[in-house]
Amino acid sequence: MLLTTLNTLVIVDKVAPLPLLLAQKAVNEAEQARLTDKEAAQTLLTIAQTELERARLLGYAGKDPEYAALDKSIPDLERQLKGNEDTGPAFSKLKERLGAFLKKQSDSAWQS
Repeated sequence: MLLTTLNTLVIVDKVAPLPLLLAQKAVNEAEQARLTDKEAAQTLLTIAQTELERARLLGYAGKDPEYAALDKSIPDLERQLKGNEDTGPAFSKLKERLGAFLKKQSDSAWQS
């Protein structure tokens, strides 16, 4: 009975592109810093932009149309931060899109 149970176990490895994880982390930290230290938030958004570019160069995201939208969203958010606009909705939208994009890339890496 134990042998039958052991033979029914399935091991699933989840693959996630590291640059996209780092971009997501930088965006989350930038959102937290936006109200207290806008300069730090700007720096973190620059890091997120760099990590997205690294993901593209490594072949994770280059041809996906969502990549272009994300690539445009970060500079738009940086401009909003500089202009003292309300960035809450923009951060929420960027985090949602980046999360969905990361999931899509992780799922496609698993299926490859």
